[in-house]
Amino acid sequence: MSKDAATGSPTAKKSTDGSPRPTLAERFRSLAFPRSTGGFSRDGGVRGDSSNYQGLALKSENSGDLRLYQPDRKEALTSAELSLELQVNPTSIHLGEAFLDCLEMDRFQEAQKIYGSLIATAASPNVFLQNRLSSIKLLARLRSDIDGTLQVVDMPDTQGLAALLLRTEGSIKPPHLSNRVSVTEEAPPSRSGRSGVTSSSSRSHSNSRTRSAIEEQPYEPLPLLWMYPDQQSSPQNRQPVASFPLRAYTTGDPSVAAIDLGLWLDVIVGVLEKGCDWEVYSYVLVHLPSQLTNISLFVRHLARIERLHDLVVSQLQKSKFFEPPASTGLKKGDIAHCLYHTLTVLIAYSAWLRPQKVTDTVHTFLVGVGMWDRTAKCCIHALTLCCHELPKAVDRCLSLVLTKMSQIISQSHLAIDVLEFLNHLARLPTAYQSIGEELQRTIFGICVGYLRNVRDTRENADDSANARSSNRLSRVSGESNMQSLPGQTTETEKDLHDYVYTLAYHIITHWFLAISIADRSKHVGWIAKNLAWKDKSGNEIFEEQSQVTLDMMHRTAYLDLGETMRPPIDPKDEDRMIKKTWLPGLSIMTVETNQTNGLTYITKRQASGTTFSVYQQAYQPLPKHHVGAGVPVKTEGMNQAPQIYPNHVLLQLTSTISPMPIPLQPIVLPDNAQTQRAISTFDRIDTVDGHKVGVIYVRSGQQEEQEILANTTASEVFWTFLAGLGTKVELQGATFNVQGLDRTSNVDGTHTYAWRDRVTEIVYHVPTIMPTDLEADPHCTNKKRHIGNDFVNIIFNESGLPFQFGTFASAFNFVNIVITPEKVHVPPSAPTGQIGWVAVDARDFFRVQVMWDPSFPATSPATTPKVVTASTLPGYVRQLALNASVFCLLWSNRGAGEYVSSWRSRLREIRKLRERFANTATSATEGYPGMGTAEDRGGARSYFEGDDWKGTFAMGGLAEESHFLMSLDFTRWT
Repeated sequence: MSKDAATGSPTAKKSTDGSPRPTLAERFRSLAFPRSTGGFSRDGGVRGDSSNYQGLALKSENSGDLRLYQPDRKEALTSAELSLELQVNPTSIHLGEAFLDCLEMDRFQEAQKIYGSLIATAASPNVFLQNRLSSIKLLARLRSDIDGTLQVVDMPDTQGLAALLLRTEGSIKPPHLSNRVSVTEEAPPSRSGRSGVTSSSSRSHSNSRTRSAIEEQPYEPLPLLWMYPDQQSSPQNRQPVASFPLRAYTTGDPSVAAIDLGLWLDVIVGVLEKGCDWEVYSYVLVHLPSQLTNISLFVRHLARIERLHDLVVSQLQKSKFFEPPASTGLKKGDIAHCLYHTLTVLIAYSAWLRPQKVTDTVHTFLVGVGMWDRTAKCCIHALTLCCHELPKAVDRCLSLVLTKMSQIISQSHLAIDVLEFLNHLARLPTAYQSIGEELQRTIFGICVGYLRNVRDTRENADDSANARSSNRLSRVSGESNMQSLPGQTTETEKDLHDYVYTLAYHIITHWFLAISIADRSKHVGWIAKNLAWKDKSGNEIFEEQSQVTLDMMHRTAYLDLGETMRPPIDPKDEDRMIKKTWLPGLSIMTVETNQTNGLTYITKRQASGTTFSVYQQAYQPLPKHHVGAGVPVKTEGMNQAPQIYPNHVLLQLTSTISPMPIPLQPIVLPDNAQTQRAISTFDRIDTVDGHKVGVIYVRSGQQEEQEILANTTASEVFWTFLAGLGTKVELQGATFNVQGLDRTSNVDGTHTYAWRDRVTEIVYHVPTIMPTDLEADPHCTNKKRHIGNDFVNIIFNESGLPFQFGTFASAFNFVNIVITPEKVHVPPSAPTGQIGWVAVDARDFFRVQVMWDPSFPATSPATTPKVVTASTLPGYVRQLALNASVFCLLWSNRGAGEYVSSWRSRLREIRKLRERFANTATSATEGYPGMGTAEDRGGARSYFEGDDWKGTFAMGGLAEESHFLMSLDFTRWT
């Protein structure tokens, strides 16, 4: 703290506008009791000389030490006298003010002593409730950086849980009174007048006593002692975080002062284990998860963290934790919800837990999926994180996990959460290696179940509002569904159902490609049969998305090659090639045959991809005495090779002399400009769904758009993260969709990062690696034109400040995934011989939170912040970004038609060709049935109108109606 040059006395610090900035003590005092009358005011005194706290003074001795005195007393208070004072006088002292004053005056030894009194006050049920709560409020705001430097934050991010326990203005229903009647810790009624929470086990043994207490002892309503946010918070220009040389752990240097945060963990465990007044208990429940995300604060107290973990796991598994007072209107599930948030944060500490305890963590989340309605969402979100952080534990529990997920299909409000969990699970190579055919079928069954729910909802869309509400999906992912959500319209529900529909098909595709080739064909018939459905009129329906899914299985059931490429044709053979194109079923097949040697190049274009292959018949040279009926073509080095046409190749591969129904016969496409244009249009449609995502680096202290976009360098941890997101690719000459980046003149840089699998491709827009010329482009508009049009941006925030959603003003930025790094020094005493223990000196952790545009429903498992390790961060964030991008594509098309995937677009082009060339003078196929309904056919006859062939509309007349489901399963005859 700065001092006056003349007097040497400490001077007040200045705020950004030049006015005196309030001291920490003044700021904390305004936060301590927003609802109480009077509070704690200072009586005057000179800062650094004598500060009064309602009857007690903090005075500076000649030696420089600070001591606490009572009026008219020469000796300082002993610890015993201070404890007694706290018990008998509810307004005797505010220890938090004294503690913060000592920090600002660099009086660390005194701060250490007052910290001990804070701990004693927070732990004791015998002190006045207001004193106890005020101490806990300060202790809950302690944070630490990587070096252990102590920090005090003004407003921990706990709004979600505070709203859950009705401690925000938006959630409370005035007049809300805390009228508690059951006590666990015996506090003298004459002192606090408030009572505490009771465990379910103790309550079950004392129902009669509790009822009589209600009848005999009427209680006066008492106001809530804490709310979020605090109504009388510090001024607007305050510093968000105050740092002090006081350490959160010792370093071995005797000159460095430190406090023992393990004592605070002991207090927390005592509150959760023994119970206390509801005001204290609820405050700890709400603020504990946020503080635990600051791993540097507790990394030196791993034994106590393990004890906390064991306690939370035991209470949740046995359902033996404390229930809220009945008068609060809260349920036991609300308390469980808070405890599960604590357990979710403790996943980050799993590297220091034994493997069995890590497995217990996963089992505990499974309990929460089925035990309480209010905990299902947060537990599924935690399991999603476990897929990345605890893959071995998830593998061990996978059978139980999938069984539990299959049991909650009827709970449609959990559809998005379950499907996103399966989507994350499908990306992990270890997951599908450990499950057999039965569990694979379970996954497909979950997806089919949700598809049926969506179809039923669509068919019943015109029913009464009550019928619609029974199938309503929740807008909020990550918070309890205890309240109706304002602004949720029927249109919003439709968009959420569309997202469920899209996710279900994506997961079927991802999981089908994830399992081994040996297992894929076993599922084709079951999946195809269950993707088909009947409408209210009894018509078989096999919708467009089902058709492209079947097409994908058709291409990959017996092949794991991936993409293929067209082999080059020798220029000297081009004049000898004959090319012809057909439409066999829902595909385009082009056959190019060298007449002289029979070498054939086959291009088969399908909805889910294009396959190039080479075919050549092996033949025996004709004997010398053979006399042909015609004139053979002479070729060098060959003995009378016969002429070969593409038609022959097609017949050899697709047909016999058995009669083929006309609807199944390939349609011949004319070799003209119209056909070439149609095929060229088809080839320009990607075989994967493309997404673009911004990745933005924010340097220390940066908040403004221009300074952030102007960054051209970044930290090493950012580059490591970026390399994990994708692969560095050249832009010049790129043959893939670069999502608007320049690929000719290096306007957007020479390279970018991209990621791709068999279904999806992501191109990252990274301003940090784009050219920067502040003289020619001071506002970085060239970078902004990419970032501003990205639905999803990943913000790597090393600013040390909270990221504001509107930092990059745009009409299209709907989702920001904010990553806040934290490096933690691992204690040297941590054992390295056990599985799961960290064997390095430092480890990176990251706080990940998905922020949504206010007009969007929040559907991400990271809407509530999650703590992620460096090794799993890229994969976790990439999947969050991908899911968010899919949702944004669906949402952005609302009102303008549905979003159509690449595969569906390719399928539609094939169908257009069939409709254009069937029964035309340019086609060799005559009498081909019309497509679609009678109205769609424009009067053209169909083969189920008075003819023996009974086609079905479900596949445009291409499937036999009486054996429709059987005809879908190509594995029956392959």
